[in-house]
Amino acid sequence: MKKLFTTLLALVMVLSLSLSVMAAPNNFVESPSNNRAPIIIDCENEDEDCTANVVVIPFGDRDKLSDEHRQEIQDAYDQIIGSSDLSDLFSGLDSVLTPGTITSDLSVSDLFNMHYTDCDLHNNHGKFKIELSTETLKGFVGLVQIVDGKWQLVTDAKVEDGKYLSFTVKDLSTFAIVVDRTKAESISPITGAPVSSYVAGIVAFAVILAAMTSVVVIKRKNEKA
Repeated sequence: MKKLFTTLLALVMVLSLSLSVMAAPNNFVESPSNNRAPIIIDCENEDEDCTANVVVIPFGDRDKLSDEHRQEIQDAYDQIIGSSDLSDLFSGLDSVLTPGTITSDLSVSDLFNMHYTDCDLHNNHGKFKIELSTETLKGFVGLVQIVDGKWQLVTDAKVEDGKYLSFTVKDLSTFAIVVDRTKAESISPITGAPVSSYVAGIVAFAVILAAMTSVVVIKRKNEKA
């Protein structure tokens, strides 16, 4: 009985630690380090001569980026967690907020870099029309990106079928998906298990521990009697 009690207590502690690790930084729905990279479904440049190959790198794989891109996405992360109001940080975001949206409910569900390779003359080419598939679009509010060191809204970004994000941009850089926290799912992309499952597990173990403690107390009372 004592060994079982100790084992259950250890499990509760492990689950509690897991929950703490999963806790998202300020202004993020979940830690962006856990997100998979959005998948490119379609990507076209308006100039038929463009040979650019567009690459998407999630925040969690930022070490794969060049020094310049890695610094940009790290600075973006620091700006987001340090912001007291994302509507102030992200220029133009106010224009797409629906009536009743509270700015304190805004969060970033994903942070990633997009850049191109294999096109040495791209400055002479036009805009990219891109469609991505990602699991971080629930409660979508808008897409923002860094251009010349400043955040700006991608004005034509829209969600289709709840999982496809389409938009048009000339410059590729660091992007952030902004959502309404009250409508966004809180799911760990690594395990697929919602945080609520971990909470439920901890509560269940706590109930078991309490029940076992009661049994032990009753047993001892009966033995003394």
